[in-house]
Amino acid sequence: MSSMLQIDWASEIPRTQADNLLVIAVAKDEIDSVARRFGQGVGTALINSRFEGNAGDSFRFSTEEGGFCQVLLLGVETLDETAALRKLAFDAARAAKESGVRALILDLRGKLGDDHERVAKLVAEGLELAGYGYDRYLGEDKRGPGTLEAVTVVAEGDADLRQRGSRRGQIVAAAIAKARDLGNGPAELVTPSFLAEAASTLAGELREAGHDVRCEILDVEACESRSMGLYLAVARGSSEPAKFIHLSYRPKGPSKGRICLVGKGVTFDSGGYSIKPSDGMLQMKLDMGGAAAVIGSMHGIAHLELPYEVHVISAAAENMVSGNAYRLGDVFRASNGKTVEINNTDAEGRLTLADALVFAASLEPDLVIDFATLTGACIVALGPHICGVMTRDDALASEWLAAGERAGEDMWRLPLPKPLMAMLDSKIADLRNTGERAGGALTAGLFLEQFAEGKRWMHVDIAGPAIVDKGFGVNIEGSSGVPVASILEFLSRDLP
Repeated sequence: MSSMLQIDWASEIPRTQADNLLVIAVAKDEIDSVARRFGQGVGTALINSRFEGNAGDSFRFSTEEGGFCQVLLLGVETLDETAALRKLAFDAARAAKESGVRALILDLRGKLGDDHERVAKLVAEGLELAGYGYDRYLGEDKRGPGTLEAVTVVAEGDADLRQRGSRRGQIVAAAIAKARDLGNGPAELVTPSFLAEAASTLAGELREAGHDVRCEILDVEACESRSMGLYLAVARGSSEPAKFIHLSYRPKGPSKGRICLVGKGVTFDSGGYSIKPSDGMLQMKLDMGGAAAVIGSMHGIAHLELPYEVHVISAAAENMVSGNAYRLGDVFRASNGKTVEINNTDAEGRLTLADALVFAASLEPDLVIDFATLTGACIVALGPHICGVMTRDDALASEWLAAGERAGEDMWRLPLPKPLMAMLDSKIADLRNTGERAGGALTAGLFLEQFAEGKRWMHVDIAGPAIVDKGFGVNIEGSSGVPVASILEFLSRDLP
């Protein structure tokens, strides 16, 4: 994402110019008043265009009102929902970029509620994310227009609260963009070493900005000394060495608790000897979406100065096929002493997470949350836009789902049925790494629970929304950065 936009709030529409785009949110009952505002010619064209004020409806024209400019009407059924508000701002800014204008005026008068800071935050997120694109490998002729520099949002409300909310929204969007960049990079670039270096660089940047952020990278030898047998088994098939990432943040004031955020960091997943078909392997550079999210979140945690001590942990590795790769039927010992029989080398993420969870537990946290593009079964159950949430803690689940709703990211709680543990039984080890096909997302959660070491724990399967085939909401094809917004929203409140 390019440099941040200049976002200002006003109660009246400023004088427009030829290089401005005026975007007006229009509900069904406002069409007649808009027609009267811009004259008979526009009114007639509006009727003929079949613009009805539904979400997704649009109508563009030019006017000399207040100075010649382009005008775009966007239909809006409701802005009460977080996702709808972010999407409207996103669509407005995308239209401005496509029009090649430098300034956007977004007329939201009469559309916003009384929570001025929250609304401004969501609008700013949508505006900023509209400018996101991964263009590292694109020639100048393929890069989209990027001239939008300033946005004036016209709405009633406290200007100071609006500006404060905008600043928070821009920080959240920047954190999402960092996560997206890590996810969108090809696997030949974003190796475990690259991911570790990115975390180290981020820590340095945040320290220079005055935040207490540190980064520790454990190499293979250090992981061996900690007996991380499951993680190292996955990593050993690649020529790229394993890198265990540990970022830590301490707030400037008293801490409200110690939180560990664990992200799956498989930078490429071939499936190992349980090899994936080509179509299934094509997007597996994004199998480190959990790591990307938690590392990106650290940017927001520090800049928002959130009041928790936060540890970000990722066991980064590639899952490859080679003469040294782990095999079906092998048995390995985790760092907590449990042995695991391998019956599917494509269920590698839970193995890397297992040792990462044991490491997190050793820090004596108040809460551990892991995030992973873990199972196709979760996508089958919930579709491509919803994260699956698993925990035995009702209060924790309730607060996390509420945070997701406030952030505009969809979550749904799934069970952890103890009877399904029988699917993980092994005759030669403490357990095996996969169960049967039915309930695959649930047995993955049950497997991870064996390594939470009795700590307060939640598992979030982000396999659906983290990897975007077809754009939705404020997400374009590729890496979405989900659930960065939810993490930052969750840590902005007191823990349940």
